[in-house]
Amino acid sequence: MSVRRLVLPAAVMLAISLIPGVAAAYTTVHTGSGRPALALASNRLYAAWTGSTSGTSGKQLIVAWSGDGGRTFTKDNTVVERIPEGEGPALDADGSFGYAVGVYLAWPAANNGNTLTVGYTIGSGLKCRTAITGVRTDRSPAMTHDSTFGTRWIAWTGTDNRINVARLDSTGCTGAPGGMVLRDRVTLAETTTGGPALVFDDSGAGNGLILGWTGAGGVINLATVTPGSSVLTNRSTVTQPGQLSTGALALTSHPSDLYIWFRATDGTVHRGYSQGCRPTCFYMFAWELPAASPVGAGTDGFHDTIGYFDPNGKLNVATY
Repeated sequence: MSVRRLVLPAAVMLAISLIPGVAAAYTTVHTGSGRPALALASNRLYAAWTGSTSGTSGKQLIVAWSGDGGRTFTKDNTVVERIPEGEGPALDADGSFGYAVGVYLAWPAANNGNTLTVGYTIGSGLKCRTAITGVRTDRSPAMTHDSTFGTRWIAWTGTDNRINVARLDSTGCTGAPGGMVLRDRVTLAETTTGGPALVFDDSGAGNGLILGWTGAGGVINLATVTPGSSVLTNRSTVTQPGQLSTGALALTSHPSDLYIWFRATDGTVHRGYSQGCRPTCFYMFAWELPAASPVGAGTDGFHDTIGYFDPNGKLNVATY
């Protein structure tokens, strides 16, 4: 195992040093289930989650944004999609921190046989909505992008619980309409009963595209995905006592560290940071935030904002 540390400006180090404390934590009026998704773009905190309103199939997919860090959210009432209860969508900002305008969205469409479906939004309707023909998933998907080249990746589980990873090509959304397309798709041997996590390592440790998933017995697994290859490298696990996940987890990347967020078997939110390891290793903190759902996370590069549902079913948002 090698460890790489970046030498950062004092201002950046100060920002990072603030992360262990909660800068803001809110219990919202919104209810739901499953892993909520968060992303920051254009001075907004975007959130998407599985709501409480039932339909002929699944629950309502809620897409909303906040201008006050998660204290209040404005819902996009034009979205009429459905999602399986207990699962969640994925969000990914469309550009680098501070330059993103909108967010990409992915979800299993409960009103269309749980077909993997993607779209784009700036908070007012879904653009380039694309149902990926022949691709079904019963779990929460995950998305991330390479902030240098803008390449976007998506991960999901098939109906056989095997993890799939592909590049999400959105060039068909401009010019002649064609929608989004999956490229370089691979189906891995690894399986999970919770939605996967995905992040591109911008910390300097060189882990590349990192996949995270909950394996047998709740063990958290991590590995590097090589585009177009079904062979995972840089494998590691979170093995500290008590660090077992229940369901989907979340990963974020910072200038000097990676972060992991998940609901542990003790029913609380846990967080860890990577210390610049390759393969990825995490030093874990224990937290006492009671959670009844998996945890979603978004980042501005220095601070993470997490979302989860508490035991009362309320959406909680906290920034670290």
